[in-house]
Amino acid sequence: MVTTEQTEQRTLYRHPLSAVGGAITIAGGFFFVMLLLFELVSGEENPYLDIATFILAPGLVMLGLAMFALSTWLQMRAARREGRKVRFNLSIDMSDPLYVRNLWVFLGLSAVFLVIAGYSGTRAFETMESVVFCGEACHAVMEPQYTTYQHSPHARVACVDCHIGPGAGFWVRSKIDGTRQLIAVATDSFERPIPTPVHNLRPAQATCEGCHWPSQFYGEKLVSRTYYRSDEDNSPWSIQLLVQIGGDNPRVPSEGGIHWHMLSDNAVEYEAADFKRQTINWVQATNRDGITTVYHNQDAEVESGPGNPAGEVRKFDCMDCHNRPSHIFLPPAVSLNLALRARDISPDLPYVRDVGLDLLNTEYQDREEAQQAIASGLHDFYAEDYPEVASTRKQDIDKATDTLSRIYSENFFPEMKTDYRARETNLSHFVNNGCFRCHNDSMVDTQGNSLRHTCDTCHLIVAQGPSESVADLETDLTGLEFEHPEDIDEAWREELCTDCHTPEEGY
Repeated sequence: MVTTEQTEQRTLYRHPLSAVGGAITIAGGFFFVMLLLFELVSGEENPYLDIATFILAPGLVMLGLAMFALSTWLQMRAARREGRKVRFNLSIDMSDPLYVRNLWVFLGLSAVFLVIAGYSGTRAFETMESVVFCGEACHAVMEPQYTTYQHSPHARVACVDCHIGPGAGFWVRSKIDGTRQLIAVATDSFERPIPTPVHNLRPAQATCEGCHWPSQFYGEKLVSRTYYRSDEDNSPWSIQLLVQIGGDNPRVPSEGGIHWHMLSDNAVEYEAADFKRQTINWVQATNRDGITTVYHNQDAEVESGPGNPAGEVRKFDCMDCHNRPSHIFLPPAVSLNLALRARDISPDLPYVRDVGLDLLNTEYQDREEAQQAIASGLHDFYAEDYPEVASTRKQDIDKATDTLSRIYSENFFPEMKTDYRARETNLSHFVNNGCFRCHNDSMVDTQGNSLRHTCDTCHLIVAQGPSESVADLETDLTGLEFEHPEDIDEAWREELCTDCHTPEEGY
């Protein structure tokens, strides 16, 4: 009599891990369907709902399936170690009608799963690439960036178009970096303010130049500005500048100008002494003839040069001037000048610019404290110093108060310690050094020549004067000598604008 060794048969759900995995898979699928239906009905873009629907719920399904697969592997390993012959119920028997039915059910469910997985993956990718996800998923951290983005010239350009750009390499890098940032948010260990600039930002050639390319930089641009003094009458002073853009268009003879730095035949490199790239140790400029000139900062704390750099060496590109193309934090004086010119604040209210400047530039603990101080500050000033104005111009004072509150909410974020003082702009030389980081008397070449920084280096003053009307201004299309609104004698010739117009003053 021949004895045959019996083979033990068991179900895959015998292991507790399989049962738990199966339960998690079913729960994840159920939540996905419910959340998807809710999203379709709501019709609103909500980053948290998208995260739950297309990332967390599918993640639960994948976790459950992974647990199921792990339990199968554990059972098989345990059986081999014990020397048992274990037959799991995954045998193929096409002659069994029950098996064939179950097979079709399995294939159908698998097809549904693959469709849902593909759809979820696509929507998860779209969610993580969306502006709303970038701005609202980590609301407290990203509020300053998201708020200023919405009022910027690039408000229709998605965050990822600049911060990531095309290609898988930078996308993967951004997600790895995003994991680190997520941990920092979860543990409340992120810095306030968030450090800038972003040193691993994609090169401008791969982002900015998708819309703005060097061959289209040419000509001049007329810029009109109206400033208001901090006197009782909020006296206006207007200036019109013909800004020499220049560029690299071979059909237009405009090789000079500001965009000389970006001409394809020129190369500019510099060494930054600090993280924010506000202090420059040296600049190396090579023109189209191959002639290289090196300018050294005589006030630099270390001796360095192109051959022996002591800090970050960077090739000049768009972001070295246009470092705030979207996240623009306006100084209070700039915002007030715009509001006075647009009549959102009445220039007839005495000292309204001076009082508004103080209210905006005061450091507050949080938004609530700031809004309360602004709401009462203007009214208190006029009630005490100009009671007649307070009683007869209440509507104008209320409008000015509302405008100051709006200016603050759009540009100041005390909880994140973020405003124009923490977010320098390099596009000009008003409040921040900007152009003067390199163009100053201390940056000299071996012959002792400094980088030019006179008023006509990059622009011509074609009109200026104490009026809002162009007709009342002194004009000359060949260029006027700069006249300071205040009587500071010849100081403007000897000092940089930013020696007086500082972040601390806010104007």
